[in-house]
Amino acid sequence: MADNAFSINHYRYFLWVAETGSFRLAAERAHRSQPAISLAIREMEERLGQKLFVRGSPVVPTAFGISCLTLAQQLVDHADQVSSTMGSIARNDSGFLSMACVMSAATHWMPGLVRSYRQRYPNVMLNIRDDNSEGVEQMLLRGQAELGICSTVSDNSALSFQPLFKDEFGLVCHRDHPLATAGRLTWKDIAHLPHIGTVAHRQLASCPQAAFLSECRLYIANMLTLIAMLRQQMGVTVLARLGLPPDQNELTFVPLDSPGVERTLGLRMRADRTLSPAAEYMRQLVLAEIGHSQTG
Repeated sequence: MADNAFSINHYRYFLWVAETGSFRLAAERAHRSQPAISLAIREMEERLGQKLFVRGSPVVPTAFGISCLTLAQQLVDHADQVSSTMGSIARNDSGFLSMACVMSAATHWMPGLVRSYRQRYPNVMLNIRDDNSEGVEQMLLRGQAELGICSTVSDNSALSFQPLFKDEFGLVCHRDHPLATAGRLTWKDIAHLPHIGTVAHRQLASCPQAAFLSECRLYIANMLTLIAMLRQQMGVTVLARLGLPPDQNELTFVPLDSPGVERTLGLRMRADRTLSPAAEYMRQLVLAEIGHSQTG
């Protein structure tokens, strides 16, 4: 075996640290201790002779680390597919379901959906990833996910969309911000503020009153980094209400009027492919559970 040959978990830990920007959050995802994750990354760095990350808060990949991300992702995706196929043959069931969703779905509904899904398909290997809507669409197009929950950020005809519910946009700021206690605001009220741009703002392109968001001096695509910046009062942003993760007590959502703008979250999938039985059952669960939560 080559000196720099690593287990598939080494590559998973590397990707999870890069995705979360934190050894602690990567450890939680892996159900391992933080020292175990740190040790695995250190082993990789020592054997490769290059640093993969710059330690800090958040942890960020080095230039070398960034150049390795695509290769590591390809290897993990291939390993998952091989594992899925072999498991399906051994168990004679549907074996594997890869699903991608925006963070609002991941934090609000995914635990309940997974619990219900496990009752029906206890042996299916579930691979669930969270990303912004653009990232979810790309995973579907690349075949890395079979089912997605997101908004539409492109009009790609290769993807179908099944609406679930609408979610209003508003100002998200620190609870100590002067506008945090306002009942509602207008776009004019917030145009002068130091905004942090996000991919969610592409859904506001048709709203002339929100045009100032295209001139943001700071743009952050990662939700964890965005939340950290907002908590440190580095600026404010505009998000859909459910785009703000729960239990963020330091942050406040204030709805926006004149006009009120909503996004539509829904199920996204490849238009030219039939869902596997495992994915179809998850689709039905999503329609039943999320639909019920919105009307109940």
